[in-house]
Amino acid sequence: MGQSVWVVRHGQRQDTVDPDWELTADRVHDPGLTELGRWQAWRVGRFFADRGMGFEAIYCSPFLRTVQTTAEICGELGGTARLEPGLGEHRNAEWFDSEPETLSHRTLAGYFDPIRQPDEPFVEPGFPEAHHEAEKRAGEAARRIAAAHDGRVLMIGHGLTIGGVTRGLVGSTDGVDAPLCGLTRIEQNGSAWELDFSGRVDHLE
Repeated sequence: MGQSVWVVRHGQRQDTVDPDWELTADRVHDPGLTELGRWQAWRVGRFFADRGMGFEAIYCSPFLRTVQTTAEICGELGGTARLEPGLGEHRNAEWFDSEPETLSHRTLAGYFDPIRQPDEPFVEPGFPEAHHEAEKRAGEAARRIAAAHDGRVLMIGHGLTIGGVTRGLVGSTDGVDAPLCGLTRIEQNGSAWELDFSGRVDHLE
């Protein structure tokens, strides 16, 4: 087996447990993590650290919930992670009236110690996106990230990211599952990529 790509969805987000969150939110489409969400992310970091697993590179979506998830993981592993817009949320016109507002890359890198701004994003999402367009864009980002590295790579994003990365590398979303802080592993075998498992959550039990 050759290179491997791990993909993780963010932890529990604030607006899913607080129905009034939007009333006082600075950015209504960019909620952070709950305490449970931070714990879930920490458990992902412990899963990797307990097995002595390091990553040649870590990339994450620039939404707050994914950055916080990444920061918790890096807190256990050490190292840094690079922001990659191509792994970001689906810009669905049924969810958003316009491009969802997030903190700037500079602000995120300044506030979260492990986070680094991209020299040049691999893919810039457009607005609006159909589902297949969002998957295609995340898949393209995954292929470019994988091509830029020889070792184990970690990507942290959204439910859309899990399917998009898998389709982009493997060619199908068969077998994909994307629970909060679930683990997906894709292995390179020769010139082909194969989905090893998806949606693993035993580290959260």
